[in-house]
Amino acid sequence: MSVTSTCDVAVVGGGVIGCAIGYRLAKSGLSVEIIERDGIASHASGNAYGGLYATFGPGIPGPALAVAKKSSELHEQLDPEIESVSDIDTEFRPSRSIDVAMDEAALKEVNANADWWESEDLPVERLSAESILEMEPLVTPNIVGGVRHLSHYEVDSYKLTLALATAFERHGGVIRSGNVVSLVTPGEVTLESGSAISAPVRIICSGPWAGANEIAGIPNLPIRPVKGEIIRLSFPGDDFSHRVVNGRPYIARKPDGLVWIGTTDEEAGFDETASASARDSILAGALDLAPALESAVIEQHTACLRPTSADGLPVVGQVDDGLYVANGAGSKGILYSHMIAEWIADSVLENADSIPTEFAVSRFL
Repeated sequence: MSVTSTCDVAVVGGGVIGCAIGYRLAKSGLSVEIIERDGIASHASGNAYGGLYATFGPGIPGPALAVAKKSSELHEQLDPEIESVSDIDTEFRPSRSIDVAMDEAALKEVNANADWWESEDLPVERLSAESILEMEPLVTPNIVGGVRHLSHYEVDSYKLTLALATAFERHGGVIRSGNVVSLVTPGEVTLESGSAISAPVRIICSGPWAGANEIAGIPNLPIRPVKGEIIRLSFPGDDFSHRVVNGRPYIARKPDGLVWIGTTDEEAGFDETASASARDSILAGALDLAPALESAVIEQHTACLRPTSADGLPVVGQVDDGLYVANGAGSKGILYSHMIAEWIADSVLENADSIPTEFAVSRFL
């Protein structure tokens, strides 16, 4: 086996978490290589909605809440820095989401959620149906009220990942194209091409493929793909400047003018093909929420595989001498990216364990 390069750290996977870790470690002065077999942000990180929301998700309310809040703060601090270093606009911005209710039972649930959001310093504004329709007149008049979030932010997930990768390279990092097949030899990364990279620290950020036993030498992790699909529409006007949500269905206009509607959760193995059944389901949910979208034109329909752990929380930490994993964040990968990068950097640079036990890989080993 011929060693083609030597570095301090090899990161396997060029999604948002791999690029965030690479950037953090390269900025600290380490020599770092990211190995990506398909292309930077070519899977879930490039197709995600990009919501930075601490108000819902696995472990929220619960053990993930404090981490989600801190993660949102890190985006506020770091995304402008990454934009400056990379010269790429990540479209980081405040987002005003409105959770609408179609009946009194749903409104009671929304208001109950608003109670705990306010108790956790996640500010909201309770709205009447009339107020919502003034803000978003194309929403169905069947709503009875709702809540507007004042703590939400968004990014363009593809642009953020690309900006992290570019900033990483500008700090001396190297992005290498290749398919990693083995980490059996300590301190070495073996590629399908037959070449190898010598690196005392190796970090697995390969998304759902980390649980597919495709790379020899990593533990059997309970990480699986959960398929999610999103549709982008052309629709004239400036409606849906708020992200309007009715349970699972949502509608939101992005800065480029396209209206995004979504989404789905499906156990479909490693099938990344956009499906007619998901398209019909997403459109039905959007039309229930805003019938005027019937005249919209579908511009793009994407599907991606979210790396989801057995308990829905990220899987992070050291699994062997010099071998780390940073994975399993599901639909929260964009939100948690900087936080996970900070945990890994603390471990690699300071030999410090700052990972909460609920997120630590040790719970599955």
